[in-house]
Amino acid sequence: MRLRRKIVTAIVSVTCAAALAACGQQVVAHVKAGDSVNAALTSVFNGPTTRFVVTAQGLPGTAALADGSFSVAITTSKDSGGKSGNMEISVLHETTDLADILSVSGSAYLRVDVKDIAAISGNPAEFSTISSAVAAVASRPNLGYLNDLVAGKWLGISATTFQALLHKYMKTLPTIPTHGMTSLPISSSISSSYLSKLEKLLKNPAQLKQLRLTVRSSFLQSLHTWLSIHQKAGSEYSMSLPVRSFVSSLLSKLVKPLETFLGSSTTVSQAELSKAVAGIPAGLSLQANLWISSGSLTKVQAFIPNSSAYLMIGISHPAAPIAAPSGATMLSIDDLTALSGLSSMAGSSLGALSSGSTL
Repeated sequence: MRLRRKIVTAIVSVTCAAALAACGQQVVAHVKAGDSVNAALTSVFNGPTTRFVVTAQGLPGTAALADGSFSVAITTSKDSGGKSGNMEISVLHETTDLADILSVSGSAYLRVDVKDIAAISGNPAEFSTISSAVAAVASRPNLGYLNDLVAGKWLGISATTFQALLHKYMKTLPTIPTHGMTSLPISSSISSSYLSKLEKLLKNPAQLKQLRLTVRSSFLQSLHTWLSIHQKAGSEYSMSLPVRSFVSSLLSKLVKPLETFLGSSTTVSQAELSKAVAGIPAGLSLQANLWISSGSLTKVQAFIPNSSAYLMIGISHPAAPIAAPSGATMLSIDDLTALSGLSSMAGSSLGALSSGSTL
């Protein structure tokens, strides 16, 4: 009897030990998977230059024509001081670069390949029509650069010109009228206070850095809390993120810091926060697959909720940093003002035509 009891006890002990070991292995595997993915995610921007190429797949209906053929490339790089700030956004059709927006050291650049865009539309002859129409407008004072734009050349606005233009137009912005706005819970004193604090914040690099660090820390904490990670096979991992829980966690962490930096006008009550979060479907979850090679994230497959479509995001680290394009036509305030005047004139003409039309 005692021998039988000992045998049963031994079997139960071995079974429990095996079960605990199996659970332990699963926990360790999950922790290791999480550690690998978290390390890869946080190191994405560690290099001097990072490039993301985003391509849509599985689009429904007529949008399926763009499957795999159109993509958006986003490149970021750090300056000589190690600070992020330079960025390039490109729209590609297969291997053809259709348009680029570039920001380097506060200066902005634009290039559009109108000829190739017209060819993709199925009517290459349209380019001649566009060129002729633009040439007529470009003959006006300070608008000659429009010919450069149609020819696919770079246009640029220096940081100094951009700041001067911003300062010029900020003075002409009308104040927010308080009459007839009873539906908006914002008084002129609050909006004025908010804008004042926002302006001070933008002029304070130390506070801006602190706010960025706070937002980044809050985002990573919420992500770490709610992100579920599993290793599928080899270098492939799957991720799942419940959107409502994540957003609720993130917003609750950011309310106080934003109030500190921007004042009481940004205060949000718990009831308002709960109402905003309740608008997110309870079952909404972001799903993605990731591929990691040598500790670096190389590819992400992000699934679009409630559809079969997904975004394929390739990640690489080019050796060459982002640099200002050579030979760009740099625009002056007069050039930009002329364009603004042209826009106003066109708007007035359309308004006159509309008011003069009869049904």
